[in-house]
Amino acid sequence: MAGAGRYEQIGDRLTFVPPFVNERFDGPPFWACTFTALLNGANVGWLGQKPATHAEVAALAGASGDSDTRGGSRSSHMVRAMKVRYKTSVAIERCNEREVQRRLANGGALVAGVTYGELPARHRRWSPRFKLGHRVTLIGWSAGRTRLLDPLAAMGPEYAGEWIAWSDFAHAWWPAEQLWFMEGQYLGAVKKPAAAAAAATAAATVRVIRRFDPPRHFRVAANTTVVAFAPAQPPKVARRMLFPHASGANFDAIVAFDPAATLEDRTRTFLQVTNGAFAGRYVPLATAGISADIHADQAASTTPTTAPPAPPVATVGTEGGALAAAILDGRRLEWDRIAQSLAGLNFLPPRP
Repeated sequence: MAGAGRYEQIGDRLTFVPPFVNERFDGPPFWACTFTALLNGANVGWLGQKPATHAEVAALAGASGDSDTRGGSRSSHMVRAMKVRYKTSVAIERCNEREVQRRLANGGALVAGVTYGELPARHRRWSPRFKLGHRVTLIGWSAGRTRLLDPLAAMGPEYAGEWIAWSDFAHAWWPAEQLWFMEGQYLGAVKKPAAAAAAATAAATVRVIRRFDPPRHFRVAANTTVVAFAPAQPPKVARRMLFPHASGANFDAIVAFDPAATLEDRTRTFLQVTNGAFAGRYVPLATAGISADIHADQAASTTPTTAPPAPPVATVGTEGGALAAAILDGRRLEWDRIAQSLAGLNFLPPRP
């Protein structure tokens, strides 16, 4: 057996990653995507106990009853292969997108059909000229993305796939041809390893990516809905508020709960709020209508980010500079006093 799989933190849960096998044998042209994707998915149901080998892929193809495997196998061939080879009955389903995402987030593996040419080019690098029907396996769910196990990938058994945004995948997906496997479904109740569970708990804790001292101000545009998350594992929605007028608050760090998140990935990073109605909670940096300067101080780092640039700061000459600075400080103190008294519900113009 070429590997037995492992548990990895994917999104909010410890998820089983099957031992990967590719279809790169007996070719090119390669023909076994259907049975390779099937084996990768089935090994989620068996927690890696089926041989992740090219020989096992060929055996599934032989059990499928397909007399022309090189012409493209159908869903019915996967059903028959499972019945003959593994003495197990499976059915093709047609779940809606919400149910698909729920299953992926809870240990499900989806063997899916796609039109390969409709996937973004970065996900077709294993065979950029191929554009026709293809089968892949999906596992896990996090922040609108899933892990894509492409049988064309020239990778070994430790390969855990690559992130793909659901919006990119859905464009190429055949929703009427879904074959599902749930984690360990053929083995009864299975407990995750204690060490792996502990690692998952540690991975879910908040991680500070960049800290700001003193805290900085973020702006909320008029007619913006802001969702704040409580510091739980995983973070949970704590409050939702519509701001009919421009507002804002302070933050002292950019944080993440996903170990793989970086400053460049605004969809998985949060502002750590220090005052107002959302104090002590976390607001997604990618919220439409929020702008914040998250650039590091020049003395600390020169790491570029995709956040909006800091607003220009007017300079004053030496003559009258002290007076201008004092006036600006006074305006800011008054703005902060009013904002604090309104407990974060301030519908004030932007801070001076």
